[in-house]
Amino acid sequence: MPEIPSLTATQSAQMLRSKDLSVLEVIDAHMQHLERVNPALNAVVDVVEHVDELARKMDRAHPGADAPPLWGVPVTVKSNVDQIGHANSNGLPALKNNVCAADTNTPELSLRWFTSNPLHGVTRNPRNLALTPGGSSGGAAAAVAAGIGTIGHGNDLGGSLRYPAFCCGVASIKPSMGRVPAYNPSAVAERPPITAAMSVQGPIARNIADVRLGLNALARRSVLDPMWTNAVHSRRSDNTPVRDGYSKDLYADGPNDAAITKSMNDALGAFRTAGIETVEIDMPRADRAVALWGELLFAETELMMGDLINSSTSPAFKQMYSGYVDAYSRLDFASYIAGCSERAGIRRDVAALFDEVDLFLMPTSMSVPFENDYDFKCPEKLPEIIAAQRPLQLVNFLGLPSVALPTGMTSDIPVGVQLMGPMHSDAFVLDVAEVLEGELGTLGLAQI
Repeated sequence: MPEIPSLTATQSAQMLRSKDLSVLEVIDAHMQHLERVNPALNAVVDVVEHVDELARKMDRAHPGADAPPLWGVPVTVKSNVDQIGHANSNGLPALKNNVCAADTNTPELSLRWFTSNPLHGVTRNPRNLALTPGGSSGGAAAAVAAGIGTIGHGNDLGGSLRYPAFCCGVASIKPSMGRVPAYNPSAVAERPPITAAMSVQGPIARNIADVRLGLNALARRSVLDPMWTNAVHSRRSDNTPVRDGYSKDLYADGPNDAAITKSMNDALGAFRTAGIETVEIDMPRADRAVALWGELLFAETELMMGDLINSSTSPAFKQMYSGYVDAYSRLDFASYIAGCSERAGIRRDVAALFDEVDLFLMPTSMSVPFENDYDFKCPEKLPEIIAAQRPLQLVNFLGLPSVALPTGMTSDIPVGVQLMGPMHSDAFVLDVAEVLEGELGTLGLAQI
């Protein structure tokens, strides 16, 4: 049998239910592995106490037929969501004692594509320690890639699930808007409307089967989130050929990275080998969509979090945040309302695109992963960083499901693509992504 930390979540769940493994064996193996590899990564910053006692209690009970899908399976939880007995610090020293009723690291306020903060330090990429693990769910992706837990929980407002998966050579899904309920009881205010509409919770894992398992576990009903949607399977793939759309010039003025071009060509070739038709097609109003993503998001962020940013974040974060704000037009109230209306029109145009194709393939990022803290070290490069992440921002703006998965390695740098589908077709997109994964393979466990 493979070593326990290298087992997938699906394998672990099956072996726990069949009693081929005990919960105590699984937890002890992952805790020992964490102690060995986490010092190099700094991915996990808070570990659940008395876990052996809990494992023994679960082994005595053993799961019934109605047990949760991840019964006994070790996972990580991002430190910007409430968890009983643990601090939801969101990377801020000022919130280090914000104990809610094993968290993974996140940047300050979870507003970066990198993962470091003054409270817990820098998280590193297990595929290449010099590279960012992505952000803001960088701790989740780094942990999963290294075998610390089998699934990592994260969230995604501008790529914070898919970009860490891309950087660490693992897989993730940004679910459809409303697919996974979200609510933090410790929050001092409700999230504003556009931020709530563009942000989702989701899983990161080493293969698509585990991403599906994690999504099914997360997507259960909660009365705390009135936007939760119990969407049925779209049935798009039933007895019909699948057509994948793509664009060679999604953002023609973006970074021209040969490794990213190769990853797209590898994915298109894999689709054709699998018998999936590929069609070149334009994405409507893609440039305007990402401009509006920034304009609307930072209008709300300035209003709701401006005082907190000024009072509680590091100087490096303040400088970076100022660069974000300056990158987009500033909206007054009338312009904000007009932008919300314009968003509805763009989403309608993109929905019509899916009458022509079933899915849309695009880069996850338009650049290979940057070095750690590149935004802090080289603030003059912030426009380049923002431009590279436009495919990520586009998906959040639209509220659509998108699966990120690796296509391979370029030297010691992971690369990959994302596959976007129509609203509430999460299961279908995962099915097709699994076909793509079958052709391309997975990167497996990172060796530290």
